[in-house]
Amino acid sequence: MDFRPARLAAMALIVFVAGCQLPAPQGTTSDRDRAAPAREAPQQVADANQRLTQLAEPVRTDTALAWARYYLINDRAADAGALLDQVDDGNAQTQDQRYHWLRLRTQALLAGQHPQRALDLLDQRQATLNGFDAGRQARMKLLRADALALDGRLLDSLRERVAVDALLDSDDQRYNRKLTWEALMSLPLEELETRSEEATGDLRGWMELALLYRDPQANIDAQVERLQAWRETWPNHPAARQLPEMVGALQQAARERPQRVAVLLPESGPLAPAAEAIRDGLMTAFYSAEQAGNPTPDLRFYDVSGADMASLLQRAVDDGAQFVIGPLAKDKVADLAALGTPPVTVLALNYLDQDSRQAPLFQFGLAPEDEARQIADQAWREGHRQAGVLYPDSEWGRRVGEAFITAWQDRGGQVTVESAFHDDELGDTVKNLMDSARRDDGSAGRRAEYQPSRGDNMSFLFMVANPNQGRQLKPLLNFHYARNLPVYATSYIYDGTPAPRRDQDLDGVRFVDMPWILYQDTRLHQLARETWPEGHGRYNRLFAMGVDAYRLQARLYLLRTVPGSDLPGVTGNLHLDGARLVRESDWAEFRRGQPQPLPRFGGGATLENNRFD
Repeated sequence: MDFRPARLAAMALIVFVAGCQLPAPQGTTSDRDRAAPAREAPQQVADANQRLTQLAEPVRTDTALAWARYYLINDRAADAGALLDQVDDGNAQTQDQRYHWLRLRTQALLAGQHPQRALDLLDQRQATLNGFDAGRQARMKLLRADALALDGRLLDSLRERVAVDALLDSDDQRYNRKLTWEALMSLPLEELETRSEEATGDLRGWMELALLYRDPQANIDAQVERLQAWRETWPNHPAARQLPEMVGALQQAARERPQRVAVLLPESGPLAPAAEAIRDGLMTAFYSAEQAGNPTPDLRFYDVSGADMASLLQRAVDDGAQFVIGPLAKDKVADLAALGTPPVTVLALNYLDQDSRQAPLFQFGLAPEDEARQIADQAWREGHRQAGVLYPDSEWGRRVGEAFITAWQDRGGQVTVESAFHDDELGDTVKNLMDSARRDDGSAGRRAEYQPSRGDNMSFLFMVANPNQGRQLKPLLNFHYARNLPVYATSYIYDGTPAPRRDQDLDGVRFVDMPWILYQDTRLHQLARETWPEGHGRYNRLFAMGVDAYRLQARLYLLRTVPGSDLPGVTGNLHLDGARLVRESDWAEFRRGQPQPLPRFGGGATLENNRFD
């Protein structure tokens, strides 16, 4: 399956089948056969199958459909599928039964993370599909689009959605357009740009609208102007009748943007180099807007080195600041938060340790814990339930490892193997980890390739390691016959500079990182190289953070006022969780020593509309 982390991303697989109606049973010659289909199914699917054998058609099929629906509602996709296979659609005596069987069976496959099998089923039943009325055919095509998205075939899914949209009722259209927009937000920007030039009709209109919103260099004023031009070009487009809410809010965000921004960063001390990279990123975004002829705020920089935060904030406000970016140091952020609600909006460049979502100031940073949680989300969406965890035996390593473990267990996953390593004991660490995993699956002592499964043994490994550690750990895993074990890592695994010879030892490792690192052939990168030819080395990601901090001063209003909205930034997709900005990174995989970007979502799609008529 193509690997698509994400939002549809993202996004847990939700099958809303509650409250739907099944066809009423037809009359039969016995009281038992006339009984209405049961809603609450037997706890054990074997009991359900046994009881079905005692029923005659059509009650048998009606009952199986009702029980399968119950299993799906209760997150028992495999049981639903097994029950439906027991009756098969060949037993269905009515068109209603055939429709409900095919729809439920497809949903069960999707809920079980089997999109290709769902697509195969729909292809095999094409003759049955052709017999449905137009409305039901449209809804099955919508389900096909969901399956394509779940399988990582975003463009095919988009084409299917656009083609079927006009045939849907208003509720299904809202769902379909929501998923269309989320898919467009998830395509890599370069691919979106290329595909938009090839697209025609409504699909091209959707892509042009998405490009308008996602342009990493666009000033809000320019976006508003481009939106008006888009409306004039596409007056009858589905999105023109009901704009995505985040696009529609651009005009108000432009009116609300600050005219004067204070930036609080240290000019000396241990954080000065990091602060300089952030400052350079801010200024690069500023220069980009200025060169494009777009309005820019008055930026004023204040040195926080040794400063009292209350006095410094008041000074910035007295100078006319309407928005504050900074401080960077965690203790300075805590000092500012302790003052209570500030007189102007504050975007701190670090996170508070406690109650960050309810804090009086907004917080933005590059927290590795966010990456750990994102990896947990993706692994869960792919169907993994048993994790192995490997991290450095340090305060930082334990913190990231614990963030993953907490997120994983919160979702219901289990950690079957956990190990902290020291650099001088990597060989023993990997051997012990794999020995433990093999004991769990009963293959201890065998010199056979480890077979990760979705059963009780470790089916994937979450690894926290720097490039040097990773270049040793992955070959050691291969040596211990774990070449097929999926390995997911944080951005710590990659230093941001391609090194194919050295990094070929990392082949097969999937990791999360920011678009700024993975896509370096952009206009903004060119401007950065021209402005700062010496580069920023190990602080390159903080440079990107500065770029997004500049963009947030104009767009934080949008994130605050439009539920579910996000900002496609150069550090990732940003959205608010209370007062905390959460960053969703992009995905990549090492292939021949090079990080190859992967599409942003998959392994799970939001199938909110899987009702049946």
